This record gives sequence, C-alpha cells and structure tokens, in this order.
Amino acid sequence: MDPLLQEMLDEHQLSRLVHAYCRAVDRGDLDLVRSLYHRDAVDSHGAFSGGSVDEFVGRLAAARPHLRSMQHHVTTVNFAVDGTVAEGEIYTIATHTLISGTGDVDVTVGGRYLDKYEKQNGTWGFVERTIVTDWARVDDPSPVQFDHPLTRDTPRGSSAADDPSHRFFSLLGSR
Repeated sequence: MDPLLQEMLDEHQLSRLVHAYCRAVDRGDLDLVRSLYHRDAVDSHGAFSGGSVDEFVGRLAAARPHLRSMQHHVTTVNFAVDGTVAEGEIYTIATHTLISGTGDVDVTVGGRYLDKYEKQNGTWGFVERTIVTDWARVDDPSPVQFDHPLTRDTPRGSSAADDPSHRFFSLLGSR
C-alpha cells in the first residue's frame, strides 16, 4: 500500500479511537472505555487516577453518581505514526457538571492528552495516556439555566443510560 495512504488510514483510525473515548466517557459506557485501551495500558489523570487503566475505569465508575454531565471536546490533533506504534497530542476542552448539595458545580478544563498507541491484531488502542492541564475554571455554583426558550423544552443530556442518545441511535455508540 502507498505509505501516504497507510498513514492517512492510521491517522483516521486513531482519530476515531480518540473520539470514541470521548463519547464513551461522556455517556458512561465504561466497558467501551476499557476496550479502547490495550491490556496493560496505563492512564495518568493526576490525583484522580494514576496507574493502570483498570484503576482509571474503577475511579470513573465511582465518580458516576456525582456527575450530572460531561463533555469532552477535541480541538487540535497531532499524530505521529511509525508502523504499529504511534503518539498523539490531543487538545481538549472538557466540561464537568458535578452534583453538589448546595447546587451544581461546573469544572471546565483546557488541556491535552499525551497518548501512546499500538496497533495490535489490526486494531489501534491506547497503551499510555497522560493528562496535561493548561487551564481550568470552576463555577460554584453553576450558572447553567434551562428556562430560556432555546432550551426550555429540549431533552436533558445525562451521563447515564437515560441519555436521549441511547434511545435515538441504533448504529452510533458501538465501536
């Protein structure tokens, strides 16, 4: 195969991997999150989690009851591919709405994923991920309001199985 075409195919598959991670973590599909990492992968999310991917997924599961919503937005993406190994610097803006007794709290983080990937049995997966925080903003209490005419009667997103996307899609959501 033409080397440039192979590079384009690999980068497309890596991009799909990164976006699948965002959707899986935002929708609470922790089985899918785990499947995107290879067996002995590590994930360093600072004080949240800093070891095996299984530890990371366990921490995500423990955090789910405290999260009203999450959205991970991918912006700039840079990949370097060398055969069956690759690296990526993925810029993100991630929003987290946390449930609090006094009202929701919004935490918005601008940062980057520093990723290492491997292609095993024809499938790209994460082998190492480190989170870098470039900036963060905390709104306590959250200024979010749903009473404006543009949002008043729209379905509410959720990071759980009751999110409207689970009923709407029949194809999207599977890897």
